[in-house]
This record gives sequence, structure tokens and C-alpha cells, in this order.
Amino acid sequence: MRVLFLLGILCFGPAAWCSAAPFEFQPADRVVLVGGTLIEREQRHGYWEAALTAKFPDLKFRNLGWSGDTVFGDSRRRFEVTDENIGRRRLVELALAEKPTVLLICYGTNESYEGMAGLKKFIAGYERLLDELAPSKARVILISPPPLEAFGAIVTDPAPQNKNLALYRDAIKELAAKRGAYFADLFAELGEGTNKTAKLTDNGLHFGDTGYRDTTGPFLKSLGLDPAGGYSATLDPLRQIILEKNELYFHRWRPQNETYLFGFRKHEQGKNGKEIAEFDPLIAAKEADIGKLLKK
Repeated sequence: MRVLFLLGILCFGPAAWCSAAPFEFQPADRVVLVGGTLIEREQRHGYWEAALTAKFPDLKFRNLGWSGDTVFGDSRRRFEVTDENIGRRRLVELALAEKPTVLLICYGTNESYEGMAGLKKFIAGYERLLDELAPSKARVILISPPPLEAFGAIVTDPAPQNKNLALYRDAIKELAAKRGAYFADLFAELGEGTNKTAKLTDNGLHFGDTGYRDTTGPFLKSLGLDPAGGYSATLDPLRQIILEKNELYFHRWRPQNETYLFGFRKHEQGKNGKEIAEFDPLIAAKEADIGKLLKK
């Protein structure tokens, strides 16, 4: 009876500690993706989003990833603003504006280069970010960064950095348990750096098109979902519409001439800022196309 009781605790406690329990997406969830390069690049390839959309047709996705970003919002800072917290605040403002019901967040890759010395600072920054996102009342998924792989002369020996990544992965897992978030261990699903033949990246660190396609199964599995063979070519028509939607949304929230539209030079072209909202019906039309395709 004692063994059964302990098993009951393990399997009915927080989802982050029970690998058998899938993350429960709800109809009409609005999933906002937040993170650095891994998240930003996914919008350009769309394999993960297509696989989730096929499983849960009513989901809506908004990708707020920014290459090189950290929990401190370092990549999102405006060069004319001296406030070191402006990047994080911009991220939080954008995320909350999307009214997410699910936040899928992935940080730790860049921060892990500081090793043990930077771990406490990283977790404190992650805690602050989650606190500021808490008003959304969204269910949170914390996904671990993936491992590095050997890549010629660029990454000759990924083992030392993968040890750092494992350290940060473990800390993120503890953070997820502490906050009642779901923990998705992509690092483990991709072999924790022991897979020597996968060749998923363009440079040892960043996934290319093949990388996102071939990691669709492990990504789904990290969420406790049936990987069902990973990505299938039958999803390509869906993925193509998703890519078109993602490009429109990218220009909606991150216009190339942002400095002239909303920044310190808005006195020159700020009057054109109102045109950014014209992306909204275009995005909605693409999402309608996705819905029609899924009903065929």
C-alpha cells in the first residue's frame, strides 16, 4: 500500500514531474512563444507549430522569439534607451497584449555560457520574468534548451558546454516544479549531447530546416504528446500557410523601421505607424485559411 501511495503522489502531482502526463491544450488556446534563437527560427520553418496545429486545430500561435535573447530581454533593448530593463519590459508588454492562455518559454542557451557562476543570476531573472508575465494567468511551459552537437571546426567538442546546459536544464526543471509550470525536457529527448549522428544544426548550436523537421517528434514527446512519427509531408500545405501567417505577424510586432515609426525618430515618419494595424486582418485571413484546410 505504501508503494501505491507513493506512485499516486508521483503521477498526480505537478505535471512537470510526471513524464506520462501530457500538457493539456484546451480548445481555442492562444499560445505565445517566448525565447531566443530557437523560438524565433521556428517561425521561419513552422514544423513544430504545424504538428501542434494538426493535433489541436483550434490553437492560435504568436511567436515573440528574438535571436540571441535572454531572460533579461538583452536583445530587445532599443539602442537609444539607457534603461537596462527596457528589453524585458517590451517583451512582457507584447506578450500580455496577446492575451495568452499558454506561454511556451525557452531560455538558457545563452545564459549557460556563464556556467555555475551565472546560474543564480539566471534563475533570479527567470523568476522576475515569470512574475511579470503572471497577470496573463496563462498556463506556462518551460522548455529546456537543446544540446550542442559537434560541427567541424566550429564546435569541435560540445561536451563541456553540454555540461553547462545540463546544469541549467536541471535548474529550469526545479523552477517549473516550484511555480507549477509544465517542464518540457527537450535536452533529454535529444540525447543530452550523446547523439553523435543527428546533425540537426547549421553550426553546432542552431537548428536549420532539417533540424526543426527532425526534432518535431522529440518536441512533441517533451510535451508528453504522442510523437506519431514526428513530422509528415502531408502537413506541408498546412505548414506553408502557417509560414505566411508567421511572416505577417513578425512584421506586425517587429517592423523593420521601428525607430522611425515608434522610436526617437518618429517625428519623421511616425504618422505611418497607424498602418501597422493593417496587418491584423491579413493575419486573421491566414488563420481562416488554416481553419478551412483542417476541415477538409
